[in-house]
Amino acid sequence: MDVKKEYNRALCDRYPFLIPSNPWSGKRITEGAGFWPGAPEDIPEYDFEYTELDLMAAGWRKAFGILLCDELLTELQRANTLELYRITEIKEKRGFLRWYDNGNTEHGYRIIGKYQHLSRFTCIDCGRPAAKVTLGWISPYCDACCPDDRNMPVEEYWNMRAD
Repeated sequence: MDVKKEYNRALCDRYPFLIPSNPWSGKRITEGAGFWPGAPEDIPEYDFEYTELDLMAAGWRKAFGILLCDELLTELQRANTLELYRITEIKEKRGFLRWYDNGNTEHGYRIIGKYQHLSRFTCIDCGRPAAKVTLGWISPYCDACCPDDRNMPVEEYWNMRAD
């Protein structure tokens, strides 16, 4: 097993909600993900090629991905809902993190909300503090990573937005 797969296995051992799952059935890939046509004992072993956290932008993952997972794990364990919790989608939309899930708690949603807010001010590429927001595809960047000149200061952009 290569280094990335070993790292992913360790992540999934610590945070079982990072094992990819079918968003409709809720079954994890290790359970056939809800569409395995054969017998359950014939489900191929998961090779840890990727985790749900791989869907998060690299800069955000570097800056706070593990912190978010740590806080969420603590909350899910406290509420005794870890086995029921599933991530359905992680992405960037309109310049900040979107984290969709099932089986979360009210406090768990506040944890995610905190990091969604933080993502608005964190470079999507490297994880340093964002200085600009691009205006074509809305994304926060630091000065070094900003890909084009169609941008505005990050504080100014978010102060004028209503969402």
